[in-house]
Amino acid sequence: MSRRRGKGEDATPGIAPVYEGPEVLSALLERAGSKNRAEDVVAMFTQAQAAGEPRSAVIPGIFQDEPRFESPEAARRLYSNLFGLWARLAAGLGALDDAPEVVPEPAAPPELPERGAGEGDVLERELVEAVWKNLAAAAPRELQRRRDRFQNVQPDLAAWLDAAPLPDAAAVTAQDLAFEAWAMFDQAFGERLGAVEYHQLRAVEKEPPPLESVQPALAAYVAEQLDVLADDDPNVTEEVRAQIERAVAAAVAGLTESVRDLS
Repeated sequence: MSRRRGKGEDATPGIAPVYEGPEVLSALLERAGSKNRAEDVVAMFTQAQAAGEPRSAVIPGIFQDEPRFESPEAARRLYSNLFGLWARLAAGLGALDDAPEVVPEPAAPPELPERGAGEGDVLERELVEAVWKNLAAAAPRELQRRRDRFQNVQPDLAAWLDAAPLPDAAAVTAQDLAFEAWAMFDQAFGERLGAVEYHQLRAVEKEPPPLESVQPALAAYVAEQLDVLADDDPNVTEEVRAQIERAVAAAVAGLTESVRDLS
């Protein structure tokens, strides 16, 4: 089995470490309600790394109160910049270099199976692994194209996720995991995958069937990513994790139900 994402400093689900420079970071911090600017964060990160402290222990201290975001994308972009800055400093680079983006060169992802070649309605472990690794290695423009397609072909699912009563950080993770799940279903079942309808999600949102009983390989992947997130973000309590798991389980139940038999 190929190595899966571990619990390293750059292994947060759906958030690549991309630093856009001090001006962008300062603006994002201000919009999130932090009184710190980029230079303050550089000092905090530098001191923490010298002391051997993990990133997850430092980032919460950047915010005097719970950070606020106008959208999941805003939260994703801020944390992407923070993770990118941490990676730059850890690599011995400054915050003002000519090359502000730090994205490690990933190993070549495994080849994807032919789209629509999956049988039945249960995802295979190998497909789950191949899809997430290809998504992780995708260029930002390609990843955005896939997200746009998700919004277009699954409008009810996207709208339901947007309306889900989740805290900001939980909403970002639930949306990212649901998007990844859709990408796996789309690759496996192709044209057999129909659009999830809003009423399907409302019917199961409070008590969705356990993910491990519906899609065991996907359940293992989701559990691993939530373990990573809980290690990295102290705000992800057991209650928040349960909210994310419930939202993802409802989305996956809807996707599974929408796989059609065209024989």
